[in-house]
Amino acid sequence: MPPILYLLDGHALAYRTYYALTRGTGSERWRTSKGEPTAGVYGFASVLLRILEQEHPDYLAVAFDTGKTFRDDIFPGYKATRAKMPEDLQPQIERIRQLVDAFNIPRLEVEGYEADDVLGSISKLVKERGLGVKIITGDRDLLQLVDERIIVSLPGQRLSDAVEYTPEVVREKLGIRPDQIVDFKALVGDSSDNIPGVRGVGPKTAEDLLGSYGTLDNIYAHLDEHSPKLQEMLVAGREQAFLSRKLAKIVLDLDIPLDLEQARSELFDPDKVQDLFRELEFRSLFGRLQKLVGQYHKGETGYEQQLELFGEVRVTTPASQALGYEIVDTHEALEQLVRRLEGAEVIAIDTETTSTDQIQADLVGISLAIEPDRGYYIPLGHRPGLGFQLPLPSVLEALRHPLTSPKIQKIGHNLKYDYVVLARNGLRVTPLTFDSMIAEWLRDPNSRNLALKNLAWVSLHLQMTDIESLIGKGKSQRSMAEVPIERAAAYAAADAAVVLRLREKLQADLESRQAMKLFNDIEMPLVPILAQMEMNGISLDVKFLAEMSEDLSARMGGLENLIYKVVGITFNINSPQQLSEALFDRLRLQPPDRTRKTASGYYSTAAGVLEGLRELHPVVDRILEHRELSKLKSTYTDALSAQVNPQTGRVHTSYNQTGTVTGRIASSNPNLQNIPIRTEMGREVRKAFVAAPGRVLLSVDYSQVELRIVAHMANDEAMLNAFRKGQDIHATTAAAIFNVPLEKVTKAQRRHAKAINFGLIYGMSPFGLTQTTDLTLAEAENFVEAYFREFPGVKKYLDGMRRLAAKQGYVETLLGRKRYFPGLVKPSSTQARQREEREAINAPIQGTAADIIKLAMIRTPKVLEEKGLSAQMLLQVHDELVLECPRDELVATAKLVQQVMESAYSLRAPLKTDARFGLNWDDMSPVI
Repeated sequence: MPPILYLLDGHALAYRTYYALTRGTGSERWRTSKGEPTAGVYGFASVLLRILEQEHPDYLAVAFDTGKTFRDDIFPGYKATRAKMPEDLQPQIERIRQLVDAFNIPRLEVEGYEADDVLGSISKLVKERGLGVKIITGDRDLLQLVDERIIVSLPGQRLSDAVEYTPEVVREKLGIRPDQIVDFKALVGDSSDNIPGVRGVGPKTAEDLLGSYGTLDNIYAHLDEHSPKLQEMLVAGREQAFLSRKLAKIVLDLDIPLDLEQARSELFDPDKVQDLFRELEFRSLFGRLQKLVGQYHKGETGYEQQLELFGEVRVTTPASQALGYEIVDTHEALEQLVRRLEGAEVIAIDTETTSTDQIQADLVGISLAIEPDRGYYIPLGHRPGLGFQLPLPSVLEALRHPLTSPKIQKIGHNLKYDYVVLARNGLRVTPLTFDSMIAEWLRDPNSRNLALKNLAWVSLHLQMTDIESLIGKGKSQRSMAEVPIERAAAYAAADAAVVLRLREKLQADLESRQAMKLFNDIEMPLVPILAQMEMNGISLDVKFLAEMSEDLSARMGGLENLIYKVVGITFNINSPQQLSEALFDRLRLQPPDRTRKTASGYYSTAAGVLEGLRELHPVVDRILEHRELSKLKSTYTDALSAQVNPQTGRVHTSYNQTGTVTGRIASSNPNLQNIPIRTEMGREVRKAFVAAPGRVLLSVDYSQVELRIVAHMANDEAMLNAFRKGQDIHATTAAAIFNVPLEKVTKAQRRHAKAINFGLIYGMSPFGLTQTTDLTLAEAENFVEAYFREFPGVKKYLDGMRRLAAKQGYVETLLGRKRYFPGLVKPSSTQARQREEREAINAPIQGTAADIIKLAMIRTPKVLEEKGLSAQMLLQVHDELVLECPRDELVATAKLVQQVMESAYSLRAPLKTDARFGLNWDDMSPVI
């Protein structure tokens, strides 16, 4: 078999991979922390790595387009119907060129010609030299090159489902030979390239003609043998046919120099590729690159195995130094470690456990580090037979003094998890002074490198071992307790020691961004507060949920019978396909967009589509109601009961400090910030959250905190006066924009005013306002105009925030929390710019609200303790705190918490709170 030259079609693959990765999800997630778009580059890099990994090409080259070609000169309409390249893909083409150069792959380009022409000419040249050719592309035009020595590979539905076209496959799938493809296009045309073809001649006719006459020339040489109608079409379209053939035919005689020795696939420089991958933040591709290095550079000085970090953890550059670790599995070794810890200024901590659930996980081992090039691992809960281990009680007692000494700083990555695990075992680590995950998030709230391994790779150039390499994944995953101690020690000690390396760099970054005060005064003090709230949990009335679940099932059954009766058949209402058939085929409802179907070939039945069908048929209301009840049952009444901790009898959510870009705290497993409140049935779920016997739940909620922040930031006198007078801000707004006395404001007017108040601080346009109200566009525009006339300070603030964000690339809260918008400095698309503008308007407002409640959360436990009150904070839901307290301490607790929350930060529009109490979270009354 002859050597094979692999030719990659640069632009075609960039397009194909870009759309494959962004289809259905958009391109926003494919950006670096600096805002650079990467979907096309990542996809191209992944395809290139796959070729090198799996196919081991002898030679490799890439062809690119350069711009306008001779085809544009002879036919100005050539490719005129093609959609413009996406704005965020354009800059990626140059990055792909850099990637090709980093791999030391010849880059082939000829001015005035397309990449197809370059690929065709090179293919012919190397074929004549006796080589084989394989072209990797997404462009079917290249199928005309296929012959006994040239194969074209086209991706299927997925990039991995490639089909290799030989002459036989082309004939099978297209019905013609490869050499007939150009003549086929001359007859039929090509809408994607705007090649005209012969008007009236379709694919079947062209296929029959070529089957009988072989070529375009021969078809025209035998005009008299065709039917009169076909003769007429061919004669009328002769000029277009031969023009189309010229446009479609790939040029094969370009003079392109190619040194095959320079095209050998093993000639890449790993360091250059590593540097580019790191710059583009392609950590997920790095492991594949390292295997490639071993494959192509095995035995070479500087690359063989590269250096090892803790046995299995790889470094990304030969210059990095290996780190050491020590297993502490004897009492003597533990005593020596404690002496070292006692003399340390900083201790980095990490725990290994049996689960990611910090409330139920068993402790497997503790890793500690006091210097950045060495770590210690204390095995505690590995399975018997995996090595010597120390008893947990004696280890905790030995570590108690150094891990609670106020003179020694304690640091880690995702410290809250380790704090909870150790606290559950009787050791409360203090003081917590540095968390590298929080530091990275505060440095850049959009960071994709919050995971320790990613962060170490990007910041320190360390390629650390992923947990899957120890415990596996999927059905074959095992517990950390089943991992041999030697392997676990290398992994765990690295997790602790690397944080010490990260601390200096991240602190410098925070200082340069003026974020250290926020880090030290709010985020780090909040860690033990959230940890305690997680351990507190909240009681759940499981019996109530079971009864509610039965009621929901009965109501769903009744709705199903009504729906089946209307439609005329029984079907699975939860199946989008079957529901689509019922609505659009059987009931013949008209879909909102008849030209668009889902990938499965059916019209969408998404919530937005059904909302638009409400007026067409009453059954749609029943379907939406069924969908709501089904979600309540599956997401809440059934799921919540399963999440009760068997040890505590309570539900314990996990609070994520770094889960949002605005600074708000997120809740998960279960998400207790998303318990429905908008519908009557939804609110019923809250009744399941109950107080423990002898206690009550206390809810203290900020009143319109975001609007008060707007009034303060905008310094709008009209809005400030309304808040200072204690007026209903929505009614006041309605009175102003409708020009009616405050006491004459109707409920509808107040509702519209409320939509405007909240809509504008979320960057909503008048059109957006029409989507949330029954206002027409003209009415919405008039309302917005009237609003800004009455509140000019707000208009000035909103406009100023847009300009400021575009100028400096970030906005910040009153307490200095920054959110970055690189897309406003270098906009990648109109849609992205508009989205970022909306977010830039809202970020300082929502972020300040998050900062204020965090300050209140930090102060509340201390103040309660000082006053001798035993209330505990259980939940934080946006602007609300939920506590549990003895019934006889209710009034005192409520007053104290309200005082703390209202004095958390001084605004020109004073902070106000509402306090309510009850035996469950729904049936609550004002605290008198």
